[in-house]
Amino acid sequence: MRNRATEFIDRWEIEHVTTVATPNRAAAAQKLASQCRQDAARAGISEQELEDAVGGDLLGNMVQALDAAVFRQLARDQWADEEKDTGL
Repeated sequence: MRNRATEFIDRWEIEHVTTVATPNRAAAAQKLASQCRQDAARAGISEQELEDAVGGDLLGNMVQALDAAVFRQLARDQWADEEKDTGL
């Protein structure tokens, strides 16, 4: 069973994490982690619950989320190119 902090972070990342250029990724991850902590506190989720939900490394989790966003964008771009090439 998933706990409320895990559900919060999963929803939060979907709503807030977008693609960021590689040189800006560390600063973006820092900003996202800070914003996530603030939003979690407003939702009644402690920083400890949040950290536990991401294995103790919220900043690292945000870096991974940013990487995943880039990967998803690259995949979407590739699929769009393939559709153009095949006339779909």
